[in-house]
Parts: sequence; structure tokens; C-alpha cells
Amino acid sequence: MPRFSVELDQTQGTDQTEERLVVSFPDGTRDEMRLHEYDRVYAVPGLYEEVVQRRLQCRSPVELATALVEQVHARGEDPADLRVLDFGAGNGVVGEELRGCGVGGPLVGVDAAAGAPLAAERDRPGLYAEYVVGDLASSEIPALVERHRLNCLAGAGALGLGHVSAESLAQAWAAFPPGAWLAATVSEDLIEEQAGDLGGYLAELRAGRHGTEVLELRRFRHRLRMSGEPIHYYVIVARRDD
Repeated sequence: MPRFSVELDQTQGTDQTEERLVVSFPDGTRDEMRLHEYDRVYAVPGLYEEVVQRRLQCRSPVELATALVEQVHARGEDPADLRVLDFGAGNGVVGEELRGCGVGGPLVGVDAAAGAPLAAERDRPGLYAEYVVGDLASSEIPALVERHRLNCLAGAGALGLGHVSAESLAQAWAAFPPGAWLAATVSEDLIEEQAGDLGGYLAELRAGRHGTEVLELRRFRHRLRMSGEPIHYYVIVARRDD
């Protein structure tokens, strides 16, 4: 018998952060939650994958991993040497995709959701060498970079909707060594409208500031809304100057 069934609220015009779903369990209990209540979503094994990856057809993890590895190869480097800080790591969907694309070094997870590390270890045991609860503004980031000799900062779907500030992204990226890689998927308003401080910072990166060269910037369909309309993001891959 299935572990749960899910009904999605298909109301037109609902903001991404307000999309809702109802989970029904075999014992007759029902639980209503917002999709962005990540701790509640991660607490149900398989729920994130069922809703976000399967039904809403989220492509950010595969687009990020593929673009990063292609650019690494194009520079004559080996993705097996990448040592990645995965921000907004959730229960490991992105980390698993990176590993499947050939990333061979340690993966370190960072997520603001308190339940994310437990969910990642439950769903993908041993994927992360270390996993901390926090965000890119955490004072732990430089220590993580040094301890694991990290050379790549990656995050799928975490840039946008107020998840990450320009200051915290700049601070985290500054902790990485020369030659390090940056890969992220970014909501389209941050690129096309340079919305807010974060949009401005990304525009500075694209202009070659902060010792960074942007190697790829490409629009793609991030996922569907629950009501069926597409949501578009950009994948960005950049490299810090040697």
C-alpha cells in the first residue's frame, strides 16, 4: 500500500511560497502544509521527490550539475577533483545529482531547515561528509571551506524568494580559494530585472567583478507551478580567477 497520497492546490496565481498540498496517509490522517514549509515536507520520506521532482518536474538539480561539469571539462579540469559546499542542500537531491555527474570530492551540506540533515542521512546515507544547519551568512562557512579544502560553491533553487541575501552570498564566495567554481540556479527576475541587492551582486559577477568570470548563463524551465504554468530560472556557472 502506498505510504501516502498527495493532492496539490492548483489555484491559479498562487505565489511559489504559498503553494499548498495535502498529504493523506493509510491510517486516514491528513496533513496540510505549504510546499515551502521544508521541515514538514522533509519529515515525510519521499514527499519532496514526489511533489517537486516528479509532479512539478523540477530540473534545477540536473541543469546545475550538468552545466557545472561541462564547464569544468571545458577548462581541462576533472570534476572528480571538485569538493563542493552544497547550499540549500535539503535532503540531498542536488548532492546526489552532482555525485552522479562525476563530482568525486567531499560534499558538505548547508541548509536553514533544521530537519534537512536528518532527512539527507535518512534518504541518502553517507552522501555528505558534513552537514550544518545555517545559511551562507554563518560564521562556520570559512571553517568548512578550510577543513574540507572546498573548491566549489553550488546551490540549486536557493537564489531567489528571499532565501539568500547578496551580503551572505558575497561573504561565502569570498571564502573560496582562487580557481574555485560557483554554480547556481537563479530566479529569472534576479537576472533579467537585477532585482534587489542580490540581483545587483549577480550583475557585478557577470561584469567580471569580485575576481570572477561567468562562463555560462542560460535560461531554462525550473519547474511547474502547482497550477501548471512554467517557472523559469537561469543556471549560472562561474570561476574565481587563479
